[in-house]
Amino acid sequence: MKAVILAGGKGTRLRPLTYAVPKPLLPINQRPMLEHILLHLKQHGITEIIIAVGYLGYQIKNYFGDGSELGINITYSEEKEALGTAGCLAKLKDELNGEPFLVMGGDNLTNLDITDFMRFHNEKKGIASIALVEIEVPVEYGVADLEDDKSILRFREKPVFKYNASTMLYCLNPEIFDFIEEGKDFAKDIFPFLLSRGYKIFGYSFNDLWIDVGRMDDFNKANERHAEEKPKKEKT
Repeated sequence: MKAVILAGGKGTRLRPLTYAVPKPLLPINQRPMLEHILLHLKQHGITEIIIAVGYLGYQIKNYFGDGSELGINITYSEEKEALGTAGCLAKLKDELNGEPFLVMGGDNLTNLDITDFMRFHNEKKGIASIALVEIEVPVEYGVADLEDDKSILRFREKPVFKYNASTMLYCLNPEIFDFIEEGKDFAKDIFPFLLSRGYKIFGYSFNDLWIDVGRMDDFNKANERHAEEKPKKEKT
């Protein structure tokens, strides 16, 4: 299975850090965020990787090159302008059309069992599978549940609500290219359209590490999470 990593965003919510450095190259425990992602893919046997670059993409290309130093094979797809999370895949149809492939954001740090995720997708045989991280949100107040006539059914003191948050970790079948157009996003456009047409999209729930490094708090959290990890020797 091949993987596509979306690494073309400007990372505006992480400015001023991203004025001179693309978000995927920001350091997490002394090595680029994107390097963590690439090594995690390699651990699960995914060594054929396409990185979609845009903003300051030349820095990503200069740093990782063809991926040989990491024991993987990297090719690049360049965006001159923002094409959307799905739209940027349109010109990769010939490279990916033929078997299921993985798509993930270049700012999604995770220890998701990708091997099991791919097994799940192949067994379900849907057009797409989305990794869903289980989130628990404690409520600071007591909650009153009401009947239809507004009488109180019960009280719950500071309950914890659980929900499945959609990540940018997708397993996709090649037929997805029949619906991909430039300017379209998976979450906003493609997935809702497919569901409205009766296509099956499956959710793979997990409750391990997942951090969408989009804000400064997320960046700090990611570094704290990896603080005890021994950094790899930096490139020379």
